Amino acid sequence: MKKDIKNLTLRELEGFFASLNEKKYRAKEVFNAIYKERKESFLTITTLSKELRETLDNIFYITIFKEISRKTSKDDATKFVFELSDKRLIESVLIKNTNKIGRTWFTACLSTQVGCPLGCQFCATGKMGIIRNLETGEIVEQFLRLERENPISNIVFMGLGEPLLNYENVKKAIQILTDENGRNLGKRHITISTSGITPMIYKLADEIQSVKLAVSLHSAIQIKRDSLMPGLKNYPLNKLKEALVYYNKKTGNTVTLEYLLIDGINDSRSDAEALVKFSRDLRFVKVNLIHYNEIPINNFKPSSKEIEFQKFLLTNGLRATLRLSKGTDVSAACGQLATNSKENIQFKI
Repeated sequence: MKKDIKNLTLRELEGFFASLNEKKYRAKEVFNAIYKERKESFLTITTLSKELRETLDNIFYITIFKEISRKTSKDDATKFVFELSDKRLIESVLIKNTNKIGRTWFTACLSTQVGCPLGCQFCATGKMGIIRNLETGEIVEQFLRLERENPISNIVFMGLGEPLLNYENVKKAIQILTDENGRNLGKRHITISTSGITPMIYKLADEIQSVKLAVSLHSAIQIKRDSLMPGLKNYPLNKLKEALVYYNKKTGNTVTLEYLLIDGINDSRSDAEALVKFSRDLRFVKVNLIHYNEIPINNFKPSSKEIEFQKFLLTNGLRATLRLSKGTDVSAACGQLATNSKENIQFKI
């Protein structure tokens, strides 16, 4: 059975060519052809001999997604639905950003799983359940497909799934996309967003220190967090905090705490006080308050206390920003990604 060549790092590809008694530089030629020249067939890599091209074609394939649909929001976020080789669907989002002086750049929001096992009550993806992890090549191909549209300067692993439950494939995808012989994206332009898989935060701090970390907290009160995020009960807040302190010390990076403000659920003064207390021992931390995006699977509403909540955090010495997620009108915003079937792409209710 053929294998996806996009699952291989450059070092692994060099090992493959060595097994054929081929020169090491052949691996770089192939890597360059796929990630810089964007070749989609081995037969078009003309720097290789015809015999070697045919050998590659017999052993490997180059993953190319089939695009099922795309929708662009009023605020310049485009949601893509791609079909995988097993007919499963995933979603990826390309976000256009513009600063106050008119500079524009693009961020890719990539999925890491088909579905998600954590069952968060505010998230459409969690209602899908988990189907499978994405392979390395499937993660990489999302980026390459989005970059057909515009040059991408930032990646956020914040699509379908929990990235740290597919850690090894995410790690390899980062290695491939940041390799100087390929796309050469800067690691400091990559953010991994996790719900708080504590053991893997330690692993991330030890192994990929330049990558940024965002944690979906949503409540610093244990009983509330357990209710909102039932799949995290084995990763209590006190252990999460210890892991984040370690991450701070090991990497020197700021931890971003993501916090959806939901009306009557996690937006009270006591909620804000608990968040301040949780953040107190973190040396480098900021809070990203997020306007809740409604989904048709619960009765949650956006908080009416967003400004008040932010002011309390700021008054108590916490850096806190209030963010409106892009892509709400095409269900591309935080917590809105979900796929059902090829014929009926919608929230799974």
